[in-house]
Parts: sequence; structure tokens; C-alpha cells
Amino acid sequence: MMKHKLLFGFAMLSCIAIAQTTFLPKVGINTTTGDAPYTMSSGLIDGDELPDIVIGTYIGNTLEWYKNNGDNTFTIQPLVTNTLNGLGFLKLADLNGDGFLDLIASAYTNDTLAWYPNDGSGNFTTENIISSSVLGASGFSVGDINNDTFTDIVITAYDSNEVVWFSNDGTGTFTLDTVKIDDTLAAPGAIDMKDIDGDGDLDVVVGTAVYGGDKIEIFRNNLSNDGTVSFTKDATSIATGKTGIFHVSFEDLDGDANLDILATEVSYGGGPTGHFYWYEDNGSGFTETELTTSLVNPGMAKFEDLDNDGFNDLVLGNGASGSGNDLVWFKNNGTGGFDPETVIDATQSQAFVLAIEDFDADGDLDIATCAYNQDALNYFENEKIVLSISDSQLKTIAIYPNPTKDFLSFEGFNTEISVSVFNVLGKQVLNRNITVGEKLDVSKLSNGIYTIKLNNKLTTKFIKE
Repeated sequence: MMKHKLLFGFAMLSCIAIAQTTFLPKVGINTTTGDAPYTMSSGLIDGDELPDIVIGTYIGNTLEWYKNNGDNTFTIQPLVTNTLNGLGFLKLADLNGDGFLDLIASAYTNDTLAWYPNDGSGNFTTENIISSSVLGASGFSVGDINNDTFTDIVITAYDSNEVVWFSNDGTGTFTLDTVKIDDTLAAPGAIDMKDIDGDGDLDVVVGTAVYGGDKIEIFRNNLSNDGTVSFTKDATSIATGKTGIFHVSFEDLDGDANLDILATEVSYGGGPTGHFYWYEDNGSGFTETELTTSLVNPGMAKFEDLDNDGFNDLVLGNGASGSGNDLVWFKNNGTGGFDPETVIDATQSQAFVLAIEDFDADGDLDIATCAYNQDALNYFENEKIVLSISDSQLKTIAIYPNPTKDFLSFEGFNTEISVSVFNVLGKQVLNRNITVGEKLDVSKLSNGIYTIKLNNKLTTKFIKE
């Protein structure tokens, strides 16, 4: 395939983050959400290039989305639904291949997994029930499980002790696979899905929440050439004897190109205080490291680059009520470890979940949280001091080669620039500052088409081979 050099021809205001990362005090987006906001997601919903927010309330049963106005304010839109009881988890993903982020939600109380197609303007007018018999429908993850290019869904059924998956035919019609991923774990809840062994298919990690003797297990995908899917549980558990796993995710925490596991333990039911764990892939197994935190019951954890230094940092929310810290972050020191936590906020109650995006389009990542006990959706602006680069200079910047397998080179500038890369779902997958002569490593990205923004303005696309 012919390689091309792309010129960035556009006029824009620009900014480059170079200073210490701090967050402004909490701003309430909505202090009267539905009762008990418990899950949230974010992404480009209405086509305006500003990340929006979706939340689900566990007791109020409301699925709410908030339009980003571009000025650090958000406006609630008409309810997507109020018929899903016990909303426990949601995600945004394109399920029908039209290029728009659709909304997927699980409802614990009425055992339902449903999705709502987006018309591109943020209208979710149709409810599609994927299943109403996922007993205790809980956490789920999305991805192409059978390598047919369509986005499938894997979900935990907490009440029936099952992990199952639904195949997508490409139009948003789903079929329950007859072979369960697992039916032996008691109370599976937290789940994530990535290719942990590098064999080209998606594997699954699951955490249980019995609140006593809980486990973390890996299930490896044995995808065959004919598309047949089966999973095998690792002979050795990643963790045992825990007390309520709230979050698990595959992340390369130490930058060694091997996926590690990030996990939180909430420890309800009168047990000990919770914990924050990193399970490092050491080549022959996983080594547990506990990350010290002041949070009593760590909830959701995210792995994103808050300070634009090219290394992803850790962000952690608190599932505990009462006084104490509620939102903290750990700076990645760039040598395979993390600095001690920095407190962002201590004014919320049960800030289980969070979303991280550049909500204000200033070139750095901000944080939104839900406070379960306060019925509140909150926003924390990342206040990074930035320097500017001239508009005329930006017009001359070019990238090459395109397509590329490993690195992108940049020409036509003489100072540092901020480069962000987004996948087709609108999710930021890379964000760092590039100096003169420096290349951007895209080798770890999956094959596909990506959008590049320079200094947080839409520029052009490139192909990763």
C-alpha cells in the first residue's frame, strides 16, 4: 500500500500542556439526579466533538444523558428510559455499524441487558432488549469475541453464577452463545475483556463479590479458524480470599507490553477496609502488589494520562460513605511504578464510578464522578497551565507514513505540540506531547482507522496496519 504524508491544513487556537497537574474544586453538573447514581460512561454522542456523559441510577431506574455545552457546563436531555430496574452497568459503543455511539445497559433487578441505538444526534428512541433472562445482570464488556468484525457483549449473571456472551450479527441483533464462558464462580460481577496472551482474540477477566472468599479469574479465548469460540479458565487463580471485588481491568501498568490486572476490593458486609491491587504479569504468572490509598472502599479505577507526560496515571474513586477522601490519583513515575496518591476531592459520598475525558477541549483530561449517596453528578476540571503555538505554524505540520505499522513522524513545527489519537468509537487511546524530531509510537494500537488531533482540534485520520 502506498504511504502518504498528510498535511494539517487548518486554522485554530491551540494550547500545549506543560505544567503541574491540579484539579479545580468540584462543580455539580446535577445535584438531583435519579436516586442512587451507580454507573456512568462518556463519549461523543451528538456529533459535536465534545464528550458527553451518560449515567444510570440503581434505585431511581433512570438512564440519563448530559450534553456537553463546551463551557464546562452540561445540560440534561430527555430520559433514555426509566424502566430498567437496578441499573448496574452501562457503556457506549457502536453496535449497528452506523458510526454512532449506541448505549448499552444492564439492569440487575429485572435481569435485563438492553441497547439503545443513537441516531447521531443523541436521540435514543428505541429500546432493544438483548435478553431479559440474565439473572442478576451485572458487569459487561464489549468487543469482537469471534473475530467477525462485529461488536459482541460478554456479561456476568450474578444471581445464576454465570458468565455468558452474546454474538452480534453486525446490525445490533444478538444471539446468546450456547457455550457459557463459566458457570462455576459464585457471584461474578466485575469483568473486562482484552487480548492478554497476544494470540489475536479477546480474553476475559472476572472478579466475584460474595464478600468473603472472593476470586479473580482469567478465561482465555480458544477461538478456532472456523470462528468457534470456547474459553478455558487458567489453572491458577489470579487472586483468592478477597472480600468483594468491585473493579477489574486489563492494563499495561508498567509499560512492559504485557497486560497486567488492576482490581479494587470494596469489602462491605462488616469486613475489613477495601484494597487497591495491581497484578503484574511476570511471564509465568501474576504478582500481587497492593497500592496504598487513603480510600476506605476503592471503587472504579481508571488508567489515563492526566499530566500529558506520555505515561498513563491511575485515578480511583471511593465507594465508602461518610467523611474521608473520595477521589485520588497516582502519578506514573515512568519507571514502572506510581507516586503516592494525590487527593482531588473529599466532599462526596460513595463516588463509586468516574469518567475521564477532555470535557473542556483544552488539551488535558478532566474527571466526572457520580456520588451515589448524594444523587449527584460532579465535574473536576484539570487545570493545566498551557503555552501556545501559532496558527500559521500548525498549517504546515505533516505526518508520515500513512498507513503505518509502528511510528508516526511529524514535520513542520519548532516547539512542543500536544497529540491525541482517538479510535472509531471516539475514545482517546493516546495523548502525549511531541517535541521536534520525536516520533509517536502507535505499535500497540489495534489495526484500523484513527483520528489525530493536534492541540485538541480535529485534524485528520491515519491507518494503523
